[in-house]
Amino acid sequence: MKSSKNNSTKNKTREVTLSHRSALAPKTLQVQGLERAAHILAFGGGVDSTTLLAIELNRDRAANLIGITRKELDNKFPKVDAVVFSDPGAEYPGTYENIKTAKTLSTMAGLRFEVVRKEKENISDWLNRLGNLPLMPGASHVCSLKFKGEVLNKWAETNYEGQIRWSIGIEANEGHRVKRIKIQKGSRHTHTHPLVELGLTREDCEELLKVIWPHEVIKSSCFFCPFASEEEIKNLHANHPELWARAKEIEKNFKATSKVKNDLFVKKVAEVGLANATDSAGRALRGMWRKNSYAEGARLYAKTVNGKQLSVEEWEVKFNAA
Repeated sequence: MKSSKNNSTKNKTREVTLSHRSALAPKTLQVQGLERAAHILAFGGGVDSTTLLAIELNRDRAANLIGITRKELDNKFPKVDAVVFSDPGAEYPGTYENIKTAKTLSTMAGLRFEVVRKEKENISDWLNRLGNLPLMPGASHVCSLKFKGEVLNKWAETNYEGQIRWSIGIEANEGHRVKRIKIQKGSRHTHTHPLVELGLTREDCEELLKVIWPHEVIKSSCFFCPFASEEEIKNLHANHPELWARAKEIEKNFKATSKVKNDLFVKKVAEVGLANATDSAGRALRGMWRKNSYAEGARLYAKTVNGKQLSVEEWEVKFNAA
């Protein structure tokens, strides 16, 4: 890169772009004793975790681009023992291509790279078996916990003894995400956030990847993520017809299940009364739903148009009419 004047200029430009990172970097860098823990990079296949892997594989070059010394980089983001991707079975094709690149580069560098999965079923199987949406009305979003967090922890506990230090790809300007991560008392697991430590924003990560990663990296998410923007839903419809058909099937199954499970609840209440048809928290007994959520407006995608959630089929009509 430094062999030509133009490339040298580009490097300097990127260093200037990244120079504001110091204002976001926290004063406290490490917790005492963590250097003795197994250090694993939780790889999601998107921009943030790919940036961390790119830094790991190109430490001297990355330190130079960020504008810090190699020693400072290693203090804030110590070398990792392994990289692990938990595959929910519903990522975009571009993300799976990036996983292949990441595994190839890691293997060439002698760095352990593993792809793990939840036993017996992927996230699509799980949704269709239960007739659920990834985000049910009144419930929390459990996809990441069930098909990533729990799977990663189980793998790590099987492969490493003692404390386990996870490096998680969260950007310096996403402090709200860091606060949401809760570690149970007595847990073997500790989460650290090297991009926060290094003060690297999304823009910084994208600039680094242009230099030290072989191709563009797309945002990582399930194709039916309930938090998808209208542009992301439109992209799915326009460019991924097979995945679009699967999204339609998930919502179709939810529509049918919503009525069946609610009808069972209504029948149960009529037979034994409300108190005997619910648990101590007031929830319907297993296999029943207190509401017909589809009839009340719940849909796969949370994005609204004029205050209304659209069904996948309604999104299709909207896009076709444009």
